Amino acid sequence: MNAPRFVLAALLSVLLIGCVSKPAPPPTEKRHEIRGEVMRLNAKDKVAIIKHGEIKDFMEAMTMGFEVREEAQWAKLREGMQLKGTIIERGPDYWLTAIEEVPAAAPAAPQETK
Repeated sequence: MNAPRFVLAALLSVLLIGCVSKPAPPPTEKRHEIRGEVMRLNAKDKVAIIKHGEIKDFMEAMTMGFEVREEAQWAKLREGMQLKGTIIERGPDYWLTAIEEVPAAAPAAPQETK
């Protein structure tokens, strides 16, 4: 009577060991260049709303919020500024860093008509 219990216990142990999954590898980190204009700043959540062009291999041009995690980077921002920076993408998380102000693009000179 003990033999069937032992076999059953051994079988369950093998099945349980087979069900244990390996831990997921850490997400890879990608970096994307961003250029845009700061539309608004949410100081409470440290989120900059940026109207940006296409971010190659990441997202289309749009206006959206980006978290800024570093205090020194947050201090560089002001509404209306043109910027370039780096979006760090790690798994489902992404945030803005390496912020630099860039000069606003000069308006095109009017063309002469003949």
